[in-house]
Order: sequence, then structure tokens, then C-alpha cells
Amino acid sequence: MRNLRAHKMIQFSSINPNSSFSELLEQEQREFAIYQHYDFLDYKKQRLAFLEKQLNAPSVKALYDYVGINKPKIGLFAGSFNPFHKGHYNVLQKAEKLFDKVIIAFGKNPSKDVHTWPVPKTILNRQITAYNSLLTDHVESFGYEVTVVRGLRNSTDFQYEQNQYRYIQELKPDIKIINIFCDKEFEHISSSGIRTLEKYDKHHHYLLD
Repeated sequence: MRNLRAHKMIQFSSINPNSSFSELLEQEQREFAIYQHYDFLDYKKQRLAFLEKQLNAPSVKALYDYVGINKPKIGLFAGSFNPFHKGHYNVLQKAEKLFDKVIIAFGKNPSKDVHTWPVPKTILNRQITAYNSLLTDHVESFGYEVTVVRGLRNSTDFQYEQNQYRYIQELKPDIKIINIFCDKEFEHISSSGIRTLEKYDKHHHYLLD
């Protein structure tokens, strides 16, 4: 697994040791949202180290224990994303309503062109990874449970994904996959279509900033 962003030490907000556990839990949820671009295990390690310095406060000790055992629902939105466009973003937004965190995984598809498009600034606050292995191998590389998210435009996409799922299931029987249809206004957008329109400089409307 290769994370597309380099990270520095997290600068967590200070904690009031007199706060109640519910108040600290709300703060924890905000911190987790702010640092979505960090891998969960990296975030957890740094968060526990930060809280460990204040364990004399009962509410902080309770939060420390919570962070240690918490297993957030994490989705893995995987695709070639060549490029990542507004239709993909529509699916991502829907997935983020279902999961505590969604990782975006740029995969290299041997049957498609090599990814050369820049990652849109709009999604840089998420964790972004790149892989050129099988999707099942990438899933296992995280070291924690993730649910694969696949975006669909129409019934043709669904039939394709259904066939792919059978192969994936044979390689990793315990894998979890959900399919999310994009909204109707985005169902005609495809990366291949955008690459064609790029030749005539008519593709910008479909891309993210």
C-alpha cells in the first residue's frame, strides 16, 4: 500500500481534564474528522500517545480506553479514477454518510491507460492510497477491516461488478462490498468519455477542482 500524502506529527487540540466523557467524545469525533487523511492505525497510535500524558483525569482515562478499542466503520472507495470526476465524488459523498471514514484507492487497471491525472484538491482531505496489485491484496494490506465501495452508473455497471464480485469472493471469501448508484444527473459521466472530450478541450465541466 502506498499513501499518496506524506504526514507530519498530528497537532491535537488541548484537552480540558475537567470535561465530562461525553464532551471529550464529541471532541474526539471532531479530531477524527479533521485528520481523515491519516491512516487509522497511525491516527490511533498518535492519539493514544497524546492521551497517555493525561490519564490522571478519569474522563481522559475513559476516552483513552475508548480510543484503544474503537473500531470505526471504514469504507474503501476503489477504482482506476482516470480521472476522478464529479460522478465519483457523488458516490463518495453518499458513502461518507454510511461510514465513519472513506479511503480513496487509486488502482492501476492493466486494461486502461496509466493514471496521469492529478488528484483533485477537493478530495485531498481524505486518505488517498495507490495500488497496482489485486484489490483483495490491497484490502488485506490495511491491517484492519474495510468495506469496499464500488460506484455504479447503470444496470450495465451492476452486471459487470456482479461478475467481478464472484472472482473477488473466491480470492477473499470474507470480503465486504457495497455498490452505490450515483445520482441520475451523473450517470452519463465516465472517465473514458472525459479522456475523449479532453482532446477537444471540452472536459472541464465534468472534473472537480
